[in-house]
Amino acid sequence: MRRRLALLSLAVSSLVVIAFLIPLGILVRNQAENRALTRGERFSQSIAASLAVAGSSESGPGVTPDLATAVIDAFGEPEGTSVIFPDGTVVGTSTEISANVESAQAGAAFTARIPGGAEVLVPVLVADSPTNEDTVVVRTFVSDEELTQGVLTAWLMLGALGLFLILVAMIAADRLGQSIVRPVTDLSSAAHRLGDGDLDTRVQPAGPAEIAEVGEAFNFLAGRLGDLLEAERESVADLSHRLRTPLTALRLQAETVSDREDSDALLADVGRMETAVDSMIAEARGRSSYAQPISTSDLGEIVTHRSAFWQILADEQGRATSVIVEPGEHLVSVPAHELGALVDVLIENVFAHTPQGAGYQIRVRTLGDSRTELVVEDAGPGFDGLGVVRRGESTSGSTGLGLDIVAKTAERYGGSFRIGDTQSGGALIGVVFGAAADDKIDKTPGEPA
Repeated sequence: MRRRLALLSLAVSSLVVIAFLIPLGILVRNQAENRALTRGERFSQSIAASLAVAGSSESGPGVTPDLATAVIDAFGEPEGTSVIFPDGTVVGTSTEISANVESAQAGAAFTARIPGGAEVLVPVLVADSPTNEDTVVVRTFVSDEELTQGVLTAWLMLGALGLFLILVAMIAADRLGQSIVRPVTDLSSAAHRLGDGDLDTRVQPAGPAEIAEVGEAFNFLAGRLGDLLEAERESVADLSHRLRTPLTALRLQAETVSDREDSDALLADVGRMETAVDSMIAEARGRSSYAQPISTSDLGEIVTHRSAFWQILADEQGRATSVIVEPGEHLVSVPAHELGALVDVLIENVFAHTPQGAGYQIRVRTLGDSRTELVVEDAGPGFDGLGVVRRGESTSGSTGLGLDIVAKTAERYGGSFRIGDTQSGGALIGVVFGAAADDKIDKTPGEPA
């Protein structure tokens, strides 16, 4: 916008300057010509008047070449001035007898343009003497240099003035554009910061009234958004806190189980659920989950552990299972409790949406570019469409939140999520995690690796 305003100012100011300077330049040229011609006419008329006065004396022989020479000398021998007699005698600057001279000998005084300049012709009219073609004529030649004297300098000055005016107009337009563009740029930067999660971002309304009003609306929107998110966090925290009561009841019931091994296993699961609930409350009460330090977890260990938990149910339903974890560490920058919840969602999705007896396979591998991939395949009917990953749009009778949570978790920690079908027609879900925290010194949480 700033550049467009400058270009618009350049175009408008150029048109105004051109419309102003061209007539002014023509006027300067005409004034220079008039000044030179006026000077020539003054010389011619003065010499003609002197010859007429001296030639009309009763004791004198009239206008003679000697008289003409004396008069020209008295005027300082003005350059280009000639006195032409009827017999062709020329006193002063030599010149030829042209048609203009013949017209002047008939008594006509005029100025005519000729090649190289202009000539001023004035007949010498002696008192009480009839006008005929034998009249003496005073001729003054004005060259083109005299006609244009000072014009070039004036034009250069006018051109410099025009450039100065255009420059001033462009600077003024640039300042004006800056006063308009800067608030818009600040507003854009603030919008990006707000989109990145900085809810304290505000702008100082500035610029024209319309743009300042937009800034005020942005501040109102940011404040309102912060209030809504705070209310949502409080709601999530309260809801999570309510889960403590049934978890406490489960813990009490688990402690009453007679088989100590089963009791310890149930208590361990309840403990993990309590940890997850506490983490959910802490994150909901905090400003943002991104503001918390990100711990590093081993995806292979968590998949092995959670697969063993679900293996009991898989054996009861006759599902063939396969867990393939490539050798080595598979560190990802996702908290262990969130990673475990993600694996649970993927396995639970198989049990919820495939018939009993349908097997599944889980693979964990390193992609070779500091990323780790988790793939879950099943032998079920596959996906009906992409609606399964859109919150609240599941067509299979579920809430539609499971895979949406997986996708959001992967995105939050710099990963990616995909779904598809296996060669046998079953469902395939792949989650790619970014590098571990030690390998992401320059990365911010949630930024793609």
